[in-house]
Amino acid sequence: MKIAISSCLLGEPCRYDGRSCPSEAARLLQGLDGVELVPVCPEVLGGLPVPRPPSEVDAAERVLRVTSAEDADVTAAFMVGAQAALEAVGEGGCKLAVLKAKSPSCGCGLVYDGTFSGALVPGYGATARLLRTEGVRVVDEEQLAAVLAASAERRPGVLPALFAEASAACPVLQTERLVLRAIGPEDAEDVFAYCSDPDVGADAGWPVHRTLDDSRAFIEAVACEPHVFGVFEKLSVAGADGAAGSDGAAQELRTGPCIGSVGLIPDPQRRNVDALMLGYSLAKPAWGRGYMTEASREVIRYGFEELALGLISCTHYLFNDRSRRVIEKCGFEREGVIHAAEPAPDGTMQDLATYYLTRASWEEASRESARNGANSKLGQSTQEVRAE
Repeated sequence: MKIAISSCLLGEPCRYDGRSCPSEAARLLQGLDGVELVPVCPEVLGGLPVPRPPSEVDAAERVLRVTSAEDADVTAAFMVGAQAALEAVGEGGCKLAVLKAKSPSCGCGLVYDGTFSGALVPGYGATARLLRTEGVRVVDEEQLAAVLAASAERRPGVLPALFAEASAACPVLQTERLVLRAIGPEDAEDVFAYCSDPDVGADAGWPVHRTLDDSRAFIEAVACEPHVFGVFEKLSVAGADGAAGSDGAAQELRTGPCIGSVGLIPDPQRRNVDALMLGYSLAKPAWGRGYMTEASREVIRYGFEELALGLISCTHYLFNDRSRRVIEKCGFEREGVIHAAEPAPDGTMQDLATYYLTRASWEEASRESARNGANSKLGQSTQEVRAE
C-alpha cells in the first residue's frame, strides 16, 4: 500500500522554522512490509521558503484564508501546494495520507485558529481539506500512533488493519462465540447455503443466489473488499489464547462453516472518508442466538480503534425488525427515513431507516460500561444478547 506522508514527519527539515518533527509512528511505518511511503511537503511545493514566518488558518473566515505571523495573506501559496500534493498523491496511487497535526496545510481535525495565541479549533489544513474532498483519507501522526498501538496490543507483528487493501489482509477477529475472518473460495458452498435462502437476501437487499457461481462471484467481487468478514462459530476455543486442553496440550481453534458475513463498507449516502457503513447477513438457522449483535459490536470496535473512523452508519428496510433490534443494541442513534431509497430484489422501491454512531458516543458508552463493571448501551451480557 502506498501512503502519502508529511516530509517533516520523516525527518526532512522543511517546517516553517527550518526544523523537522520526526514521528516514532512514521518511523514504524517505514519498517512495515507492503507499505511504501510517498513524502510530500505542501508548503514547499507551494513555493514557500525554508525557513519562513509561521502561518495559521483564519478560523473566523468561512472561505479558506491563511495568514502569516507578519499578517501577509499566503492563501495562494497554500492552495498551490495543496494542488501539487494532490497530484503527487494521485500519481502515487495513495488512498491514505499521514499528515502533520495542527498544521495550516496538514492539520486533521484541529488547527490553530489564526490568532497566533496557541488556541486550537476544529478544522482542517488546506491540503487536508482538498485530499478529503477528493476521497483520500487523512490522519495525523497522533491518530496513526493510536491505531498502531491498538493493533500491536491485539496482534503484535501483524500488518495493521488501516493498511489492508483486501479482506485477506485484514486481521482475524474473535468474540466469545465467533471467529470473523476473510471469506475465501473454499467457503463458496457455505455461502451458497445461506445466500440461496430467499428470506436472507430479501431482508439484506440483494438477490437470492441461484447457483454456486453466484456465491463465487459474491466472494470475488464483494467479500474480497477490505474489512468484510465471514462469520464462523467457534467449535473449540481451548488454546486460542494460550489455553490448554484437558491433557495440558494447546488445542487448535476450530470453526464451523461460514454462517454469514459482516463488515464495514462505503456508505453510498455519505461523502465522508472517515465514515463506513456496517452491513451484515446471517444464515436463518443462526437467527435468534445473538450472533449478529455479538459480531457487529466487535466490528464496530475494530472500526473505531483500528481504522480510526469518526462515524459508522447502518440502515435497514422498515419491515426488518430483526435488523432494527441489532442496530439498537449496538448503540446506534436513529437519523430518520430515506424514502424510496433503493429497489429491493423484487423491483419495489423500499424506504431505508438510517442510523449513525460516532466515535465520541461509542467511547463514552465504552467508558460507562467499564465504570459500571457491566455492559451498557453498547453491550449487554452474552445471555441478554442471546435473548434477542
